[in-house]
Amino acid sequence: MQPAFGPLPDDLRLALELFDTAQALRDRRGEWALVQQHSKLSLASNQAHRIRTGKLVAFRPAGAFEAKARKNRDKANGESEVWARFVGLPPMEAA
Repeated sequence: MQPAFGPLPDDLRLALELFDTAQALRDRRGEWALVQQHSKLSLASNQAHRIRTGKLVAFRPAGAFEAKARKNRDKANGESEVWARFVGLPPMEAA
C-alpha cells in the first residue's frame, strides 16, 4: 500500500454543511428533502439513524428530525439516498 500525501480534510467544512442542512430543514418544517447520496444502502441507513437519534450534533435534539434511507431505483449502480425532515421538538423539549 502506498501512502497518499496531501492536506488533512477539513472537518469544519463538513460540520458547517451539516448545520446548514439542518437549518434548511427547520426553515421548511414537515417537508422531506434529499440530504445526501451514498454508494450503499447500509451507509444511507446509518446516516438516517444518526439524524433521527441526534448523534449528529446539527440534528439535535433527538426526535426533532425524521430520516429515511431509500435505494435509488433510477440508478443502476445501487446508489442510495438519505431523506429527512424537521418535525419539531419532542414533547418534553417543546415546553
